[in-house]
Amino acid sequence: MHPIRNVLVCGAGAVGSSYLERLHDLDPALVGVLASGERRARLDREHVTVNGRLLPVRTVGPGDGGPPADIILVAVKQHHLAAAIEDMRPVVGADTVLLSLLNGITSEDVLAAAFGPERILHGFVVGNDVLREGSASRYTRIGRLVFGAAGGTSDDERVVRLKALLDSADIPNTVPADIIREQWWKFMLNVGVNQVSAVLRAPMGAFSTVPEVRELTRAASLEVVAVAQAEGIALAPTDVEAIFPIIATLAPYAKSSMLQDVEAGRKTEVEIFAGEICARGRRHGIATPVNDVLGTILRGMERLTGVA
Repeated sequence: MHPIRNVLVCGAGAVGSSYLERLHDLDPALVGVLASGERRARLDREHVTVNGRLLPVRTVGPGDGGPPADIILVAVKQHHLAAAIEDMRPVVGADTVLLSLLNGITSEDVLAAAFGPERILHGFVVGNDVLREGSASRYTRIGRLVFGAAGGTSDDERVVRLKALLDSADIPNTVPADIIREQWWKFMLNVGVNQVSAVLRAPMGAFSTVPEVRELTRAASLEVVAVAQAEGIALAPTDVEAIFPIIATLAPYAKSSMLQDVEAGRKTEVEIFAGEICARGRRHGIATPVNDVLGTILRGMERLTGVA
């Protein structure tokens, strides 16, 4: 089992930049950013700034003709995934593994359709407070990367190799027994916390201090529990209550990625949050009135700002 020597990060936003920093500190030659067009030109010009440190990162373009990646960390937004897949095609080799860090529960299927399910690991980040400000980001908590192979075990070679790399780079990580169940739990958190924070412009401190924020978050999340149970995922109402102690560990001024998108006038991920849970609810005959309303509000906000 050879060590990982070539890591590409596809998407150097909030999550991607924090992992890029740790991997760059481990070995600048180990990691590069996969980008094309104007985005690559901007990265070559401005590089990446994390916690006030300028990282002169290596960029890789789809036409460079370099060696295939060992690991690609996919950290773009869902609406950028199709373009990212085209950038990735030339650097995906016979042994390349892709770890999706996207929000939601659909990106792995999209990546599997493009590159084959045998290449795909599932993952998500919980407990981070990264704030993105233009081309710079800052954080006090990098959070924990939860990842694994669908239906696999912790001794899966792909998982073992990646865990060794993450440990070496001081990136906190966990390999759960059931990554799909844990991914649904994070999806539930995103549906509740991200959407409520964006609609109410609520920073993380509000989830501990404002009862109405907690009530709306709980209601949106319970709809995810109902749909998950209909799909054979072992979520329960008690899993909803586990959200709030985690949010309470974050800086009170920290903001969800969706709130940051709203404030910056960027497209949100409402389609993979309210849109996805409402669509699945309809298939199962399960009402999702809270997410129906949250989705309508968020889509309306996008249209008002011209990013829909």
